[in-house]
Amino acid sequence: MKNFFIILVLLVVSTINLFPQKQGDAYRLFINNIDMPLNRTGVIAQVNIPPNDPGGKFNDTTFLFSAGFFLSGYSNGQLWANAVAPASLVEDYTRGRATPQAGDDAQMYVLNSQDPDFGPSWQDWIDAVALGADFYDGNGDDIYNPVDLNGNGTWDTDEDRPDLLGDETVWCVYNDGLPQAQRRWDTVPPYGIEIRQTVFAYASAGAIGNLLFLRYRFKYVGLGNPNEPDKMTDVYFGVWADPDLGDFQDDVAGSDVPRNAGYTYQNIPDAQYGNQPPCFMIDFLSGPVAYIPGETFIDIDGDGNYTPGIDTPLDTAYSVRGQVIGIEEFPGAKNLPISSFVLYINGDPNLRDPNNKEEARNYMLGFDRIGIAPDPCTFQYGEVRGGVDCTTVDPKFWFSGDPVTDVGWIATINLDVRQMTNTGPFELVKNEENEIVVAYVIGQGTSPLDAITVAREIDDTAQIIFDRNLIITGVDLEDNLSLPVEYSLSQNYPNPFNPTTTINYQIPEISFVTLKIYDVLGNEITTLVNEEKPSGYYEIGFNASSLASGIYFYSLQTGSFVETKKMVLMK
Repeated sequence: MKNFFIILVLLVVSTINLFPQKQGDAYRLFINNIDMPLNRTGVIAQVNIPPNDPGGKFNDTTFLFSAGFFLSGYSNGQLWANAVAPASLVEDYTRGRATPQAGDDAQMYVLNSQDPDFGPSWQDWIDAVALGADFYDGNGDDIYNPVDLNGNGTWDTDEDRPDLLGDETVWCVYNDGLPQAQRRWDTVPPYGIEIRQTVFAYASAGAIGNLLFLRYRFKYVGLGNPNEPDKMTDVYFGVWADPDLGDFQDDVAGSDVPRNAGYTYQNIPDAQYGNQPPCFMIDFLSGPVAYIPGETFIDIDGDGNYTPGIDTPLDTAYSVRGQVIGIEEFPGAKNLPISSFVLYINGDPNLRDPNNKEEARNYMLGFDRIGIAPDPCTFQYGEVRGGVDCTTVDPKFWFSGDPVTDVGWIATINLDVRQMTNTGPFELVKNEENEIVVAYVIGQGTSPLDAITVAREIDDTAQIIFDRNLIITGVDLEDNLSLPVEYSLSQNYPNPFNPTTTINYQIPEISFVTLKIYDVLGNEITTLVNEEKPSGYYEIGFNASSLASGIYFYSLQTGSFVETKKMVLMK
């Protein structure tokens, strides 16, 4: 049982650049320690905005050359793959919607917490909403109309407002519309897949000043062809990056499976950063929503799909949309974890840039370019250390050991690496949006390996911020991160489980807390908590090794607050 009190030393003085650079199709997000150019076709870092050079910079020195994503699946049984990976000469997306309409203005929309309520950026957001952007519907009429209804000059909860996340938000929409003949993988046509991308950050000189959040919302809308399927199947999404931590030729990479993250770091001093090169980590804060018969729901009607009111949900997926809009729940589904982490390099025939859709798919499944999983016992770019049996290491998660303790599968050769963290499989049902939220984390320590430790600490903070439905801008960030503001009982994880699971809950003030387990008939099985607790965040483990498989319930009660959730034991 742990009581989570997070105390961060943060400056509440905004460090946002008041005159950000927006030129044509591009925008430079310049906040705190991070300088990151973006464009409206999904390219990150490898974007030219004069007078500055391309590339993502940390404390004025390059750490990221290029970034984007890979996407792959099946349409009517045919494999496809597309990507935004400019360093690999793959840019398959164009600005705007897949089926543009008259009046579309597919620019990059920028919101800032310092913008005046109902001001120009709030009005510009009308066009963003027409393209699919979120907004808070204060008056409940399903129409975004940012009007000061009571004339007091400030926003009130019964008034509409844009989807401002953090202190600065950059939103755009793009689609896989590059003509087939112009693609590197020229056997793949456009399918009508739209990506609604949100990049946001917080204005703080503390730990969260080294963070960028990226939300990818993807929707298969089709192109109106008569033979289009109702859904894309066996879909995988990979967040791709070509980090350059100062000198681009001395990087190594690894994966942190418990954190759902991949990262690039250095194990030696760097020509530009000296003895303090940063670690660049990409963490999947939330994976795509997936409905899995027998795992996330009981398929009562046997049709293979989750049917509300008929099928029995065993799990719940979530879409975190911020303190103002709230959290959307998807009963009968779960948010997928990462499924693999890979790297590739030019100069090795089995690890070079993917030349076709099949090779791209191989990387997304955790294989090398030609479809072979590396053997941790013999892979030439690393070795398994610290007494770990190399035959027990999962080959889908390349270099999953811990370089700080030098235990597990560790990369050993410094190279110009490109990394990709993947998740799947899931489906893209026509006109139904799915999403992935990731964090870009930059940690700099007192030594090359200490940067990994710092990046992990910042990454854990990012997950806390996300799990609390993000945090409200314009408030004391230290207070917001340290104590909860409401009673809450979270879904146990994992679920289903065998035989152990973890339950998290939070209380905003000192309270007498009881947490009990019941069977499906309402009989009390055990009491996990029965004592007074101070305000805070708690987790407690439950071991059901003595119980039979089946459905159980756990109930939190504190004062007048009572919440009960279902969990499934599957032995």
